[in-house]
Amino acid sequence: MIPASPAGRTGLVLAVLASAVLGGASTAQEASTGAAQEALGPSVTLTPEQEARAREIEGALRCPVCRSQSIRQSRSFMAEDMKRRIRELIAEGRSDDEIHDFFVERYGPWILLDPPKRGFNLAAWLLPGAAVVAGAVGLVIAARRWASRSPARASVEPPPASPYLDRLERELEETE
Repeated sequence: MIPASPAGRTGLVLAVLASAVLGGASTAQEASTGAAQEALGPSVTLTPEQEARAREIEGALRCPVCRSQSIRQSRSFMAEDMKRRIRELIAEGRSDDEIHDFFVERYGPWILLDPPKRGFNLAAWLLPGAAVVAGAVGLVIAARRWASRSPARASVEPPPASPYLDRLERELEETE
């Protein structure tokens, strides 16, 4: 049923236009996503062992877009591209170290979630363990000192003589 008033017809026309624009936008977005997926190339099929290696490598590399996630956790286009590249390198027969080196050359050592265990980064690996050992040694030393302290002895010696105390005692004896 078409509204009889011009205001009603205008509202209807606007509603139809809005649904057409919004529907067209989602279709265009789906088409561009599909085109981007096709442009990146088909996914490489790997054996289960190779797939496990790929997942392990994905968990060790940082996503350049998300920065706080590994590329395995990230859903960004860049992470998806990096995952695809890892699978291609594995299919070519590259070792894990060669794949890590490929991404380090491209993005720098920052791309590794775990810092390399050499140079200044060695401190990041050794310092927490050294702090735990130092704390344990400190606790042992403090406990030994506390246990070896002797309890305070009560003094049984009489207080030092005072001329006032002597006079008081004499006066008390005289009054008795």
